[in-house]
Formats: sequence, structure tokens, C-alpha cells
Amino acid sequence: MPAAQYRHYGCRIMDDLTYKGLRALFLENELIRIGILLDKGADLFSFLHKPTDTDFLWRSPQGLISPDRFTPTQSSASGSFLDHYHGGWQEILPGGGPAIYHGAELGLHGEVTHLGWDCDLVEDTPQKVLVRLSVNCIRTPLRLEREMWLEAGCPTLFFRETLTNLSNETLDFMWGHHPAFGAPFLRQGVRLFIPAGRAIVHDPRFALSGKLEPGAQFTWPDTELNGEPLDLSFVPGPEAGFAELIYLEELTAGWYAVLDPEKRVGIGLSWPVDIFPYLWFWMVYGQAPGYPWWNRAYVIALEPWTSIPNSLEKALDLGTGAHLKGGEQISVSLSATAITGLETVTKINPDGSIL
Repeated sequence: MPAAQYRHYGCRIMDDLTYKGLRALFLENELIRIGILLDKGADLFSFLHKPTDTDFLWRSPQGLISPDRFTPTQSSASGSFLDHYHGGWQEILPGGGPAIYHGAELGLHGEVTHLGWDCDLVEDTPQKVLVRLSVNCIRTPLRLEREMWLEAGCPTLFFRETLTNLSNETLDFMWGHHPAFGAPFLRQGVRLFIPAGRAIVHDPRFALSGKLEPGAQFTWPDTELNGEPLDLSFVPGPEAGFAELIYLEELTAGWYAVLDPEKRVGIGLSWPVDIFPYLWFWMVYGQAPGYPWWNRAYVIALEPWTSIPNSLEKALDLGTGAHLKGGEQISVSLSATAITGLETVTKINPDGSIL
């Protein structure tokens, strides 16, 4: 990648950086700063709204571990994702849970989040910065390219992605984005605005501290907990003491907002609902005993996905798996926007504008 221009105004890029021994990249404008781990899945490890000093993304209790400082005591049947999960925002491909697909053994959350990505600087001006990231999977013949850019004076990070089947065989896969939000941004009273119809509780029980009936279905966001009404669009504090995974479907549009109505700050995503028709909602409200959280997590993740549930085999059985014919490509555009000055959200457009 050519060296980024050296400036401290407008849109800019900080390259040639390392963090915990990993190549890192920062995209920045007047309003937001985005940190990306090139050697760890092109994960976003920071999404900072500068005027309010709010970083929306969660940091896990074990933090980001340098690869040269960690050797697993024993290989896990589900893979190493949880050992290296630092929070932040991952892209997940080609599977959700562990799977064996046509002889390829895939761990939890697939391949691309474990791989180093290539990076090319495409545009570098005070008005716009754009990078093109790319990675080839190892155990499956898939290539993922991601363009990311910022525009001057705009609180929106834009994505344009292309997934390619490099083989002449038809491939089945699951593809999703896994942004996790945490404290201090996440707190009691934060609201979730999601145009979803039906919710399905993961089956079997997802966590020891789960309180919802596995497999239960209800109209989003209203259910019951211990016989009392529960509106899941209101985030409780960590004293709520439970963890769940639910799947939201019947989305009327591809967007959501996570908003603190008191501070009037939040983050919203927009995506093509025809490509990602499901939203996974993972929540840990203070209590999730045992590995990996040991009751130390307070976090939610709202994840646009091609498929449900979190198993490639089960997704294919249910007919929700995605497919690419030999040599075929699919392209998508997404955006993530810092929200300020609002107490409610009724829509987020692909250009990041909010109603």
C-alpha cells in the first residue's frame, strides 16, 4: 500500500501502525475515527464519535492478545475464536457455529476473522479516504473484498463488499457482520430501534444464565420473563443477570439503531435486507458463568446475517443457507453512522441519513 499523506485535518489515514504486534489502520475525519486490525480479520476494534468521546464498540475482558504471547493449553473442538475475541466488530464467513463442510473443518465463526487481510490505498484526499481490503479463505475457495471509506463532515463509515466463489463448484455458506456494543456507551435505558416482526429464541439454551424458553417465538420486542412483560428493545443494566441469543426475522427494512435517548447519542447500521434478511441479537447482561465470560461481560451484538440459526448444517436444513455457483460473485453495500441529537429513530437510509 502506498504511504498515506501526512496531514491532520479533513479525512485522513494513519497507516504503518502496529498494535499488540498486529498491523493496524485508522480512518478518520472531523467526526469519527475507525480502527481496523489488518492482521486480525480486518476487525474494527474502535468506532469513536469524536465530539462526544464515545466509542460504541465493546472491549472484552481478556482484551486483544498478541499472537506471540498466547499458546492454547489444548485445541478446542470449536476452534480458537473465543480465545482471541477482543470485542469490536468482526466479519463472519463462511459459517456461524463449528461445521464440517465437504471435508473442510470450520471452527466457530469461520475463517476470515482469523486471517490477515491485504490493504490498498485507493483515495486519499481531505474530502475522502478509501481503502480496499481483501482476503482469500484457506479451507474454502472464497474471496472477500471490502472497500471502506469516509467523507468529509459525514459521521458515516461506508462499506462496499464483493464475495467471490473461486472454484467451479457451488458453495453453501453463511455470512454476517458481528458488531458488539458495550459500556460505557451501553447502559440501562439505551433503546433498540429495529423494524423486525418475529423473534425466535435460540434452541437449545444458549447460556447457563438464559431465562427465555428455547425455541419460543414472539412478536418483537415483547415477550415475558418469569411471568412478567419484557420489552427487549429497552436495554437493562448488568444487574439483569441473564444472557440470550435470539434471531429476528420478517425485517421490513435493513437497518437498526442503538440509541441513548438521554444523552442523545448512538450508532446505526444500514444494509441490504435481501442479502442479510436476519438479525442475530446476542445479549449478555452481567451474568454468563464459566468460559469464556466468567460473569464479566455486559454487551450486546446486533448482527445482520444471511442465515439462521448459528449452524451451517441447520441453516441448510431450514433452507436459509446462502449459495454461490462456481465463479459467481455477490456484492453488497452497508453503512454505519454515529447518531447525535435524537431520542428516537424511524429509519436509516443507505447513505447514513436518519429519520
